[in-house]
Amino acid sequence: MPIPAGLTNFLKPANLITRGLGVAALGVVLSDAHYVGKVQSDLYASEKDANSCLYYLNNDMYSTNMSKFEDSIREASYNMELNQGYKRFFNEGIGYIKGFTSMLGNHILPLLFGIGAVCGSKLAAVGVAAVGIYKFVKNFFGIGTPNGLTR
Repeated sequence: MPIPAGLTNFLKPANLITRGLGVAALGVVLSDAHYVGKVQSDLYASEKDANSCLYYLNNDMYSTNMSKFEDSIREASYNMELNQGYKRFFNEGIGYIKGFTSMLGNHILPLLFGIGAVCGSKLAAVGVAAVGIYKFVKNFFGIGTPNGLTR
């Protein structure tokens, strides 16, 4: 049984290397974006929770009159704010999306080159390799890092 022409073209070593570089680049970009999304998710939700609790605490602490009834309403709203979970759920989602998309924006070149290499562009694979080598050399040797306190 003969092998189809499309499959033999796909299985050529140069095409496998090209697509492999693309998959590796996309894996690194998406992994970084997922990590930053998780971190930003918690940070954003915690910040929103703190601001919301501060608002309700301020409302509970400062009274404009001596009404015990109004004081119990303010205290109930503060306690309800402390025990809520639905706002945090939505704020974590918003934070994740913000972090994920910001990291995709930071890695736009590897992302585009990776997509091109997965589609079979050898020029995009060269771009992936060039960006990878540049990032490795820059980060390994600390090129472009401020001197800090040593000088």
